[in-house]
Amino acid sequence: MPLQPIIVRSEPGIKRDGTKFEGNFYVDGQWVRFQRGLPRKMGGYRAIQDRLDGIARGMHIHNHNAYTYVHIGTADGVFRFRLSQNGQSSVVTNRTNNAYVSNLNNLWQFDVAYNTTNNQNEILAHTAPNLYDISSDAAGQLYQGFDNGTNELVPVTGVTVSGGIVALAPYVFAYGSDGFIQWSRAGYTDDWSSGDSGAARVTSQKIVKGLPLRSGAGNAPSGLFWSLDSVIRATYVGGPAVFQFDTITSQSSILSSERD
Repeated sequence: MPLQPIIVRSEPGIKRDGTKFEGNFYVDGQWVRFQRGLPRKMGGYRAIQDRLDGIARGMHIHNHNAYTYVHIGTADGVFRFRLSQNGQSSVVTNRTNNAYVSNLNNLWQFDVAYNTTNNQNEILAHTAPNLYDISSDAAGQLYQGFDNGTNELVPVTGVTVSGGIVALAPYVFAYGSDGFIQWSRAGYTDDWSSGDSGAARVTSQKIVKGLPLRSGAGNAPSGLFWSLDSVIRATYVGGPAVFQFDTITSQSSILSSERD
């Protein structure tokens, strides 16, 4: 009887735990994806900008009037470039405030919110030295400027926190150590002391990340905030309190403020 070939086919996916002979999956791969159960080359990529100095420690992309505006934070500050619809990049503009002090430990968080003061979308950029210690209590400055502008960003008065920022339109939230959360006056990115602006202590640990939460019209805006040991929900209630905070879980842990 002639020898018959035996086809051994691996299951789709790459198994990185255990031994090489345990299971029916591939054990290594690079730039690969799986299609109909078979490995396929992922394809290449194209560099659109290579003129930035330093490692990106935060990035924000915002589309406006047929252009994509990209802001990137590094240890040396905030840099901006613009992409056309066919992927052509402008020159890199340095938007770093002249009072900013370079720090290799700085992380950046960005967001965009509408500012009624000038009827313009503002790019909001917060930095704090959290790279090697997510629990750091060292406070950092919040900066702002036109989202499609090139001028240097300016400090927002009265907002220095150790955690970061998030826009829950029409409010902007800043957060940090000892469960501290503060929010701007509705519709104003530069007013944190009048109108319905406010602040609260919502947990005992530092808050390191905030994200918008989709909710019904009666509870909008809402958001989720991650502290070092809990997850807190913020819900708009109006009145003197403005926002209500409740703990979803007090048995949570977090390793980084970045989602990737």
